This record gives sequence, C-alpha cells and structure tokens, in this order.
Amino acid sequence: MRSILAIALFLALPAAAKQEMQVRDQGAVRAHVWTSAAGLANAQTSLRALTAMANDATAFDAEHARELLKDAKGDIQLSRTHARHLKAFQTKDSAEHLAKLDIALDGALKCVDRLESPIARGVSPKNDATQADNTMLGGAAKDRGGPPGKGGDVTIASNRGQRGGTRGVQDLRTGIKEAFDRLDEAKKDLDTVASDYDASTKLPTP
Repeated sequence: MRSILAIALFLALPAAAKQEMQVRDQGAVRAHVWTSAAGLANAQTSLRALTAMANDATAFDAEHARELLKDAKGDIQLSRTHARHLKAFQTKDSAEHLAKLDIALDGALKCVDRLESPIARGVSPKNDATQADNTMLGGAAKDRGGPPGKGGDVTIASNRGQRGGTRGVQDLRTGIKEAFDRLDEAKKDLDTVASDYDASTKLPTP
C-alpha cells in the first residue's frame, strides 16, 4: 500500500522534481552497494588472516582468532544490512536477486558462527601440537626443535589439497574455507544486484 502511494506521489511531481529524486535515490543506491561490497571484502580479509594462522603453529593465537571471527561476523552483518536497504529502491528484477544475496550472507554468517566453538575449545595447530609435514612450515616440527604431535606423528594425509595437521585442525581450515566460499557466492550475487540498479561494486583506489 505504501509503495503504491509513493508511486502515486512520484507521478504527481513536476518533471524537475522527479529528476532530482531519481538522482538522489541513485546516489543512495550506490552508497548502499559500495558499503555492502566493503563489508564483504573486509570479511574475506579477516578469513584470509585466520587461514594464515591456521596454517602456522608458530603464529596461531586464540585471542587474535576470536577477534578475526568477530570482525568477519560484524562485516557480514554490515553488508547484509546495507543490501537490505536496497529493497526500498526495488526494481523489476531486484527482489529475487536480493533474496538470493540474503541467503548467501545468512549462510556465511552461520559458517562463521560454527568456527567459534572449535576455537573456544582450543583447536589450533599450536594447541594440538601438530607435527608439520613438508607442506607446512617448511618441514617437520622435530627438525625445527619442536615437539611431535600427541601420541607421535598426528599429521594426517589430506586428499583435499590441504596442508597437514590433526583432524580437528583440518576441520577448522575446512570451515574457514566454507565461510570464504559462501562470501564469494555473495559477491557474485551482489554484482548481480548492483547491475539491477545500474550500479557497480567496483571500488576506486584512493
């Protein structure tokens, strides 16, 4: 009902006023698109840093990991909030695309939430005393004076192209990648939404 009233009021406006409103609305659309895009990029940066730590027993820090997860979650929520604001400027095709984007962002949030529990339990390449293989840290832990894994060599072969580590550490990395991939899906969905509004997610370099 409100949208019908808004359309009626818009049609009643003089041509100059309509043009001014359209320009103002398009500016608001771009601001929401760009802020949403920034949120996605920042969330993926946090997950990249978390991946780096999950691959390095000498660098993993639980407090830093929790901060990175908190930042990723906040940035995903920021992206979702601004994407939802675009509903106020809905086009013929945007409703379906906005719904798809919202689903992808919701999935990414759930993936990030699932990462909190293993990190809180202490799952990490450091705490699990993982003996690194030749694809991790440049050689075995014992060759660098580090301790072997619990019960000996706990490095597990992975058929997924992943670095070695305990099952828990491998699952942690898999969870991080799942969240990252969901954000990749959301980026593509946001590109589609931006196109619906004749906007672009590409951000300039200062």
